[in-house]
Amino acid sequence: MEVHHAHHPAHKKKWAEYILEFFMLFFAVTLGFFAENQREHMIENHRAKQYMQSLFEDLKKDTSLFNRLERYDQTQVNKIDTSISLFNGGVWNDSTIKLLYAVNLRTLGNISLNINERAASQLKNAGGMRLIQNQELSNKIAAYWELSESIKNTGLAMEDLKLRARDQSYAIFNQKYYIDVNFVTVSSDVTLMTKDYNTLTEYSNRLNHIRNSIANVRMPLIKRLHTQADEILNDLTKEYDF
Repeated sequence: MEVHHAHHPAHKKKWAEYILEFFMLFFAVTLGFFAENQREHMIENHRAKQYMQSLFEDLKKDTSLFNRLERYDQTQVNKIDTSISLFNGGVWNDSTIKLLYAVNLRTLGNISLNINERAASQLKNAGGMRLIQNQELSNKIAAYWELSESIKNTGLAMEDLKLRARDQSYAIFNQKYYIDVNFVTVSSDVTLMTKDYNTLTEYSNRLNHIRNSIANVRMPLIKRLHTQADEILNDLTKEYDF
């Protein structure tokens, strides 16, 4: 005997079910979007902290350099002051000439401002500056780089002044009287190659120009840059908990 199965019509969805499915799909897509956005945000925050860690380490090295530069520049100013005083006095005996030779070794040297630029290159070339959410901190970092470039340009001009003075010094100081330049040991029979008033006065004037450039331009700029570095280090410590 044949058994006939009753045919049941397919269930027709109600509008409420369509709306529910739509909202569930919308919610899933939106949730996925926010999750991806949050993930990208976390990655960028991690990258920003890595950049800031590198900058923090560079700035710590920079401050050590600034301390060295400030001591060196002050010593150089003191030595030049002594030289100028001797030239102005015009009294040339064994004692004054020997002292002039000694301070001459410390009047025309130079330590260049070479700040650490590892983090700077990363931040500039990789677009890392946009990752810094603190705009005030970002502005301070940019100002620090700008001032350091300005000081480098000033240093180039000063080095030119020193080279000109150094060239003239060869007509005044005889290198054979330096027994040991590292320990500033000068021969007892030392003498100047010339005592011509105009030659010595011109050289003294060049030293005075260098002295004023160091004391009134370079040293204040270095101190300002040092202060900026300290401020950024303090801000980085607070912002990123270093």
